[in-house]
Amino acid sequence: IFDFEYEGHVYRIQRYKERDKSTLLEFDIQTIEGSWRPLTERSVRETESRIEQVLRMDYETFTNASFFLQGKADQFAQQRPSERKRILSSILGLEIWEIYRERSAEKRKSLEYELSILDGQLEEIINELKQEIPRREKLKTLEDSLASLTALRQSKETSLDHLRRLSAPLEEQKKWVSTLKQQWLSGKEKLEKKHTELSQRQVEYEQYKYKIENADLIKSAYQKWMEDVESLKTWDKTAADFHQHEKLRSAPLLEIETERARLQQEQQHLSDRSSQIDELGNLLTSWLDEIEKNKTAMSVHTAQLQTLTELRESLNNILQTQSEAQAENKQLRQEMNELKERITRLNETSGALCPLCGQPLNADDRERLIKSLGEQGHDMGDRYRFNQNQVNEISRQRQEMEERLQKLPALETELRTQQRLLDQLLDREKLAQDDIKDWQENGAQRLILIQNILETDNFAIEARKSLAQIDNELKQMGYDAAQHDAIRLEEQTGREAAEQYRLLEIAIASLAPLEREIKNLQENIAGDGYELTHQESSYQQALEKYQKDSNALPDIFTAQSELLNIQEQENRVRMEVGAANQQVEVLKTLEIRKQGLNKKREELQRRIGQIKLLERAFGKDGIPALLIEQALPEIESQANEILDRLSLGGMSVSFSTQKDYKDKNRDDKKETLDILISDAAGKREYEMFSGGEAFRVNFAIRLALSRVLAQRAGARLRMLVIDEGFGSQDVDGRQRLVQAINLVQSDFSKILVITHLEELKDAFPARIEVEKLNSGSNIKVLI
Repeated sequence: IFDFEYEGHVYRIQRYKERDKSTLLEFDIQTIEGSWRPLTERSVRETESRIEQVLRMDYETFTNASFFLQGKADQFAQQRPSERKRILSSILGLEIWEIYRERSAEKRKSLEYELSILDGQLEEIINELKQEIPRREKLKTLEDSLASLTALRQSKETSLDHLRRLSAPLEEQKKWVSTLKQQWLSGKEKLEKKHTELSQRQVEYEQYKYKIENADLIKSAYQKWMEDVESLKTWDKTAADFHQHEKLRSAPLLEIETERARLQQEQQHLSDRSSQIDELGNLLTSWLDEIEKNKTAMSVHTAQLQTLTELRESLNNILQTQSEAQAENKQLRQEMNELKERITRLNETSGALCPLCGQPLNADDRERLIKSLGEQGHDMGDRYRFNQNQVNEISRQRQEMEERLQKLPALETELRTQQRLLDQLLDREKLAQDDIKDWQENGAQRLILIQNILETDNFAIEARKSLAQIDNELKQMGYDAAQHDAIRLEEQTGREAAEQYRLLEIAIASLAPLEREIKNLQENIAGDGYELTHQESSYQQALEKYQKDSNALPDIFTAQSELLNIQEQENRVRMEVGAANQQVEVLKTLEIRKQGLNKKREELQRRIGQIKLLERAFGKDGIPALLIEQALPEIESQANEILDRLSLGGMSVSFSTQKDYKDKNRDDKKETLDILISDAAGKREYEMFSGGEAFRVNFAIRLALSRVLAQRAGARLRMLVIDEGFGSQDVDGRQRLVQAINLVQSDFSKILVITHLEELKDAFPARIEVEKLNSGSNIKVLI
């Protein structure tokens, strides 16, 4: 968890990771009430982007502007010139102009898309306006065709009216023919119904006559059925008494079967328990064998675990030795490189001044200094090689130990697993012994007793006595169920005789009235036949006269059809005339719309041109470049002020933002950010310097960047961190660096310097000392 204050707000960042799970990142801001409001996004990547937006810088910008990483003090200067310019732009907060440029580009693209749509609309309107002459010619042709059809339709309507006046009497005659036809068909239908009814009555008459002829047989069968009904009533009463008494058997039977089921269930439970006890005895033997094997294996694993634990302690000791040797070699490598550089420069110089410190130096002093430095370097090399051999040997031992220690987690897990298994086996053994003892003392004897009771039916004695007495009483009642069923079947079969007897009575009562009805139907059919013949004759005469009169007139239906076709053609042409006229009229609206779209197009083109100017202004070669040009003199002035102190006035720095292309034919300049350094040897590019001099330049530029940014209104960086950076300087150079740091301390809320040099302990008012011990690190705060 990391809490920090930034621009008047307090933020909290939490980053944690559980085993076998993804990293989680949470970002919160503290409210006025003191609670935390989440700013976390959907993913870790999006949350990191949100943090960079709030801080307005990424890791690279921060380390280039305010954090002197160990061994990377030249990180800003070592960047490519184009990359330096990008980092400087980010440090100065100029990335907002890129956002403005992107928004302008989006607006321009939107307007260009709108312009393309507008051009498409104008093109459609122009193409449609070209159709004016063909549309007017088509309208004239359709109007002429409509006038001809209107005149023809009026002529056909006059002819049809004349035909309708002539055909009016004929319509009355047609209605009379239809009336006569309906009367004839209605009479014919009534006569057919009477013939059908006569046939049905004649069939009924024959059926009734057959029933009466067989009256003796029907009456005899009916008498037999009546006798069966009386006999069935007697048997039903006897059966009711028998079944009422038979219900008394249910109670003793239920009691007997209930007791039998209970005993059988208990017998089955005890039998299952007997089988389980037998199986448990077999398992007990195998468990005892497993217990002995498990105890033996645990003894072996415990001894192995003790050996590996001692090996892990040895590994920790040699790793401590390896870490110390590597740390010493890192410092030795840096010091040897510095000695080598100093020896090289001493060999190359031929003047009377020391190229390292600028003090007077004769030839003998130089030789002694080179020899002294060489011996010092040789001693450092011997120590370095000894440490390196020790590191290699420890690495080999470490690999062997780690390969053996890889078995430690699995061994510990196996030992825990065996212990759990042993505990389970011991619990099972005790439970099994208890179950077997309980069965032998109780369950086995009970199983033998229940088996004897079921085999001899020696249970529910009183219920068995009651059941025997009830069965004896039922036997004395003399009820025969088979004879009862036979009488019931005969009665059901004889019910048909009762129905036949009822129909016989109906036939006797209905025969005489039915004879009279048949006679009346025969008389009515004869009269209706004569009347139907007369109606048919009248209809045929009227139909012949109507057909003769209608043939003498022209076909009115053909005339109506011709008029209808002409009306349809006229209506269709009239609709086409309306559509053609509308297509001509719409051209006037299109012309007005075309003028409006042209004005709108001119306005869009004007706005697009303005936005393109804004894009160029917001681009890297526009306002941001001007702001960088304005900021560089201030950064250059601050850097030279610091560098003047560090070099005793012997060095200065300047920036170049443009240079010529390799192509000499080009008139424009290439955008860049070169660093030029002036000293006693003249003006050279930064890349020509190395060692302590390069560090002084890096320190001055980096400190100037931080100082300029801190002095600006609304500055975002208020902390300066310097990790090492003093090792490449001599005593005077270190003192000047300390003075430079103290010079800018008022511009920052906090300056943190990290160093291993003992002589710098008292150079700053407060310090945190970290001492490495065998048991860990000890931290001491001194103010």
